[in-house]
Amino acid sequence: MSKKRIVLINLGGTITSVHTQAGGLQSGSLTGAELLKDMDLSSLAVDLKIKEVKSIPSNEMSLADMADIALAIEAEIDQGAQGIVLTHGTDTMEETSYFVDLLLDTSVPVVFTGSQLSSQDLGYDGFSNIRDAVLTAASDDSAGKGTLLVFNQYIFTVNDVVKNNSIGLHAFESVNAGPLGVTYGGRVHYFRDYHPVNKFPVYLEKSFSPNIYLIKASLDFNPKMITALVEAGAEGFVLEGFGVGSLPPALQDILAQVIQAGIPVVLVAKANRGGVHKVYASKGAAIQLEKVGVILDQGYLNGQHARLKLIAMLNSPLKDDIAGNWNKY
Repeated sequence: MSKKRIVLINLGGTITSVHTQAGGLQSGSLTGAELLKDMDLSSLAVDLKIKEVKSIPSNEMSLADMADIALAIEAEIDQGAQGIVLTHGTDTMEETSYFVDLLLDTSVPVVFTGSQLSSQDLGYDGFSNIRDAVLTAASDDSAGKGTLLVFNQYIFTVNDVVKNNSIGLHAFESVNAGPLGVTYGGRVHYFRDYHPVNKFPVYLEKSFSPNIYLIKASLDFNPKMITALVEAGAEGFVLEGFGVGSLPPALQDILAQVIQAGIPVVLVAKANRGGVHKVYASKGAAIQLEKVGVILDQGYLNGQHARLKLIAMLNSPLKDDIAGNWNKY
């Protein structure tokens, strides 16, 4: 049996961190080669290549960095890679993996992984996560499933995955649909079939604007914050609403003005499960918000994912009709 050509792209994070003499961990201290030198992957039917892109703590990741990562993945696929594994810090892995998925259009498996512990800690989970990610990237069954995230044996789709535990090894959860599959005993098993959402083209050569703001609804919210952000150059808003999609009533009139000015506003649910639904007729609820032009997300996206989708869509041919296209992709 011929070996699959897999590329491991090192992006840093805890998985490549070491303890410093001054105390604390320094993320991104190890190269991909240093990370793998004590790891035996000879039992896997893969030809593994290591590529360095940028080894940084994931809280430093930028939109430009994520575009560079997508371009690096595309370049490796163009050169014949049959699977891509990316090591990444867990803090923002759910965001980078989702944004990369928006930017890519490929059937080649692309798999993110990382660790909760450093390589110098007892119980280091990096080696097992890399092994499972490589297995997943090399599996024929992973083709066409979009970008995946593999952690603590489980395989997740990136449009529904969140980091739900800041310290535990089972750090990630797919809150609405559950995990897509599992790795065990050197095998990859998928619980269900999965077809990614429709893709829209994104202009990678044009820089992405960070001026899209994510705001979590809270009681007696002062709408002047929205006004101040608009005056500071805001180009879009994602709001996490109460329950099935409600905001403090005072926000509705301000948002109507924002939308009239050509700035898109997307509403998602603050709750981890359930999404946005048109239930209540009162001011500030989803029914009334939609009437003034607020886009009601119907894809069960969380706030951070919706923000990235809006950023990508504003950098695409769809930018002049965000409302008409939002729930098609």
